[in-house]
Amino acid sequence: MNSSYFIDIHCHPTMRVYHNRQQYELANYWEENKNQQIDNKVGRWASRTSSKISKVSQSNFYNCINGNVRVVFDSLYPVERGFVKFRKLPQKILGEKNIESLVVNSAGISIEQFNHYKASDNYYNDLKEQYDFLISNQGPSPCKRFQYKVVNDFNEMVQWVDQSVNHLAVILTIEGAHSFGYGPNTASQMKVHELKEFMVNNIREVKKWEFPPFFVTFAHHFWNQLCGHAPSLALSTKVTCNQSEGINSGFNSIGMEVLKELLSNTNGKRILIDTRHMSARSRIEYFEYVKKYNNEYPNDKIPIISSHSAVNGFETLQDSVDKKDTVFKKKKTPFCAWSINISSEEVRAVHESNGIIGVILDKGRHSGLLLLKDIESIPNEDNRKQAFIKLILDNLFFFIEAINKKSAWDILSLGSDFDGVITHFDDFKDMSSIPDLKKNLINYLNKYQYKKELWFGYSPESIFEKIFHTNAFLFLKKHFK
Repeated sequence: MNSSYFIDIHCHPTMRVYHNRQQYELANYWEENKNQQIDNKVGRWASRTSSKISKVSQSNFYNCINGNVRVVFDSLYPVERGFVKFRKLPQKILGEKNIESLVVNSAGISIEQFNHYKASDNYYNDLKEQYDFLISNQGPSPCKRFQYKVVNDFNEMVQWVDQSVNHLAVILTIEGAHSFGYGPNTASQMKVHELKEFMVNNIREVKKWEFPPFFVTFAHHFWNQLCGHAPSLALSTKVTCNQSEGINSGFNSIGMEVLKELLSNTNGKRILIDTRHMSARSRIEYFEYVKKYNNEYPNDKIPIISSHSAVNGFETLQDSVDKKDTVFKKKKTPFCAWSINISSEEVRAVHESNGIIGVILDKGRHSGLLLLKDIESIPNEDNRKQAFIKLILDNLFFFIEAINKKSAWDILSLGSDFDGVITHFDDFKDMSSIPDLKKNLINYLNKYQYKKELWFGYSPESIFEKIFHTNAFLFLKKHFK
């Protein structure tokens, strides 16, 4: 096994370049893709208030090559219309042009795409367009030194990456099962059986693609007509965008049919399910489904995936929803205490299924609000960097404590969520910084022997070799067929 490169199981290179393809004639997967900026009062305000979110591509493929991240899971994402169709009062106060400025300047959606999303809510068409864009742009970099290829199974991935250090392998995933259907306007006008038939037929079509997705992050920020989602939006975004419909609910009948269609291996290649963004109730229902299935079919087990996650500090899923997910809930906590994050019970469910967790590189998802404010106010840059390293380690050790044995280290990997509109760690802003992140994590453990009882005999070097490469590699070897 060639362990000299890193693997990231969740990022968004296509989303960033796809939204810039009309703005920049030569936009490509390799070079920087910057947010379009509308220079008016609201646009400038939006840029300032979202200053902690990168305005330039984090997972462009030159960054990946420079960071030795040579296997990336590219999560295709048809933008949910809840982000462009604002609540009635803000829409009335701001007006159409100012709404456009807010979205374009803060989120990296081009003016052209913003107008497209306002006019159409056919998510499945969006998905197919992004897929075609990814496939059609395969080939050499502008400098002709490097090349990316979408791969269809583990053996193809290994062969391609081992062939040359200048090769980058892309594994296709999807964020949000809404991708197989319509947005709220059209879906609300369809009968239940019509919507189910439309989504099921689209899944069957996707399974016939040359490169079907490896997994689908089933829920996302808004109601997908299938299952409940967890609260995820910052207060500033909640003022304009309404994610209340379906929030914290469980699966409905269409959702279970779509779930089974994806997981079936009788209608084509099984597409695994990523539980990130599901409501706690939906996750409980899904874990029960997986446990029952795995008991009945021990030779065909379904692994539980949470592709870009952090921890919430709670023992059980129910504990994590006993209090409503508000600003106050995560204000004084060591971790981000919202139910979108993972409890000890959930870690055990992933471990029991031989699943995998990708650790997100979003500081806002790792930390309580006051702790994050304290860290960001540290004047010395190196001390601030070390405080962030400790924060990441505390999240990692929460995963390990939940299992409390050596095999806990087998389920963790990197799931950066770069280009997913995240608040990245100050010193680890894009893919090129991944080697420095790994080095700093190792150095911290070696220097302070931090929580050594939870290393379970591994050296710091071995721990982070597993997280940045080996665990994802072995997971792919087992399931990416």
